[in-house]
Amino acid sequence: MPYVDCHDFDKVIVHLMDGDTPVCFFKDDIENYVDPNPAMQWHSFLPDLSVKKVKKPDQVGQFSFRLSLHDVSANGPIVFKEYDAWKKKVPKRSNPVKIRAYIYQCRDLPAADSNGTSDPFVKVWDVGTAIKKSAVVEDNNNPLFYECIELDYEVVDQEDLESYPPFIFDIYDYDDDLFDSTPDFLCRAIVEPEDCSIIM
Repeated sequence: MPYVDCHDFDKVIVHLMDGDTPVCFFKDDIENYVDPNPAMQWHSFLPDLSVKKVKKPDQVGQFSFRLSLHDVSANGPIVFKEYDAWKKKVPKRSNPVKIRAYIYQCRDLPAADSNGTSDPFVKVWDVGTAIKKSAVVEDNNNPLFYECIELDYEVVDQEDLESYPPFIFDIYDYDDDLFDSTPDFLCRAIVEPEDCSIIM
């Protein structure tokens, strides 16, 4: 490929692969990755609908990585290991923390049932094996939950909220039909820890 300015690429695309098959991807502006000393960041991946290995956004995870792009033709060579971000190794083991999520309500949920409403419940991601979810509120697009769910997380630095993975709340429509009892995915809320009211 001829030498070009790296900004001409416009976007950065990162694929998660299963062998030679792309499973999901992340896309962002290249301008966000020109810092030679980047911090670790969490990113939300999306399903690759052209491949259909994963079909629903609630089946795709969050990934943490640091990435830096450098335009050698414009700025000359760079020694990344001279920067603090690349001197530190990522810890192999994270620190376990307990988090309580207070779930109050949802508004304007899409209708999943023929009567124009849904039977929503909230499922919250954590690292535990047990599924963490709220009770079902029947026939309601603006449900009130008023529940507290305790979550198990693993973080690099308990004092640094930016090292925490995002809190993921998936909302489903509960189905108990005889022929189809699979919950229907309605929507997802991703909450950054630094935007939360957290008491250490």
